Amino acid sequence: MNANRIIDMIVRQVLRRLVNRGVDKGIDMARRAGRKPGPSETQNDPEANRQMRDSAGRQKQSAKQMKQVTRQMRRFMKF
Repeated sequence: MNANRIIDMIVRQVLRRLVNRGVDKGIDMARRAGRKPGPSETQNDPEANRQMRDSAGRQKQSAKQMKQVTRQMRRFMKF
């Protein structure tokens, strides 16, 4: 192996890692763009924490209700 091939391999590895990191960071930023700040991103505000717990509870409750509705629909709708 000559020095040129070794240098090319090293440059390719470094570029691949940099590109992968950039893509990962871009995807993370896009994922967080449309969402409300989480508990780690807000300061220690008890009111905000209470609201987040309440909304999480409502989401769990609505998910439970949707499961019940789908069970009932399966019972009445027979194809």
